[in-house]
Amino acid sequence: MAPEPKPKRKIVHKVDGSIPPEEIYASTYQMRNFYKQMADGFFSALDVFNYIQHHAVVKMMKPGDRVLDVCCGRGMLLPLIRYYAPEIREYVGVDLCEANINEQKRWSGAKHIDNMEEYYPFQITHLIESCEDMDKFLDHHSFDLIVYSSAIEHMQRPVGYRSLENCFNLLKMKGILFLSCPNTMNKKDPYDTQYAAHLYEWDLDELSTALKEVGFHIHDVFGLTAKVKEFKEFMETRTFPEKTIYQRFKQYLPTPWLMAIMPILYPEVASEVLILAGKGVKRRGFVD
Repeated sequence: MAPEPKPKRKIVHKVDGSIPPEEIYASTYQMRNFYKQMADGFFSALDVFNYIQHHAVVKMMKPGDRVLDVCCGRGMLLPLIRYYAPEIREYVGVDLCEANINEQKRWSGAKHIDNMEEYYPFQITHLIESCEDMDKFLDHHSFDLIVYSSAIEHMQRPVGYRSLENCFNLLKMKGILFLSCPNTMNKKDPYDTQYAAHLYEWDLDELSTALKEVGFHIHDVFGLTAKVKEFKEFMETRTFPEKTIYQRFKQYLPTPWLMAIMPILYPEVASEVLILAGKGVKRRGFVD
């Protein structure tokens, strides 16, 4: 007797209430194209910290690296890799939405491209698959750097947990996992999220615990952005020189930049966080 087919996964563009969230497998809504937002002149701290985090991870790439971009979407990493890390060996982008993959074949940031094989000086491979299953199609222990930015919050918690296990299996012994997501504390229920596009948002302690359970060592943690009111109240509890530095930055920096810079130092109160993790000895960070 043939096995019964698996139930079809409910994949939505956005979590809008039309389907109970517990029935949704994942959402495919992408982060805003920060290249186009900035070019248009209107952007928020969301766009600023997303540009910074993508630029930061590209700084970590070395010649000959094999890079995995989990839930790669429209490929926001690719323009920065082309300019700042063109000597990597291969970029592998995994996404369950074919439309997202097709978009990055036509666009590089805000620039239209006709032939990506000629445009990018490194090998590009795409896998249209869920990150829950990606380890079945990719070689284990073969990636120097895994980038998993602003994506784990778009899936159910068990799927996200499985994706972390897959990242561990795919990463080389001295490789680095670059993982960013919202830090959502004091949830009213499992599907209480900061953003409607998200399905399940972890908090920093919960995600750190899961990474350690999987086998990762956490090397560093950064805040990426914070809510203006909450961060202001937090800084009022600080003393000299922290409070003075904050006031000085606040005097000059526009709020979108302020809220993408100062929270770097305070991940415990950040609304979005970045975790650098690895299997063992730290291979590298932002400063070599």
